[in-house]
Amino acid sequence: MKKSIQLVTLALTTITLSSTAVPVASAFADTTGTASVTKVDYQSMNSDQLGNIVDTYDMNNLTTEQEDVVNIYSTQLLEELKSELLQSTPTIETTTPRFQSRAALGLMARLIAKYGKVYVTKTLPKILYKKVAKLIGKKVSQAKFMSIWNNTIGVATGAALESAISKGLQSCGVPKGIANTAATIITTAVGILV
Repeated sequence: MKKSIQLVTLALTTITLSSTAVPVASAFADTTGTASVTKVDYQSMNSDQLGNIVDTYDMNNLTTEQEDVVNIYSTQLLEELKSELLQSTPTIETTTPRFQSRAALGLMARLIAKYGKVYVTKTLPKILYKKVAKLIGKKVSQAKFMSIWNNTIGVATGAALESAISKGLQSCGVPKGIANTAATIITTAVGILV
């Protein structure tokens, strides 16, 4: 009985997507003469690399693999946003808000009381937009996002905040699933601050 030996070589290359080098592993089998590209390990990529990949997707027509990549990217964004917000928040002011008759006013008042009006209305939305820009950036500019933020934060609290942000993003043409994902990331970040 004769044993055949297959020679398999592994080639590591990089491709450039939007000026970011992405490693790609290819396996070549000599006996069949065909090449097969193995799946890229998206879990090991950082959010900038994943963001560049997600930025190339047509968000209206995602494949199953693309949806998985968007989910991995969203999880990484959320973790990065949590740590960035905790590091970048200004010192807590000790003033107490005077009016808290409505829950929405209570959320806005609590954020402003802790961090100041300029941080809540100008700095915070810029930080949030920077993190979700690759998901919504093609449809929503930073100025439009700040407008959505300032209109939403004044009238919504808790789950209503997530829903209102999602609806605001959808009104700009962001697909519902992506708008919900971005709204969840934003709401979780705000929850950390409150």
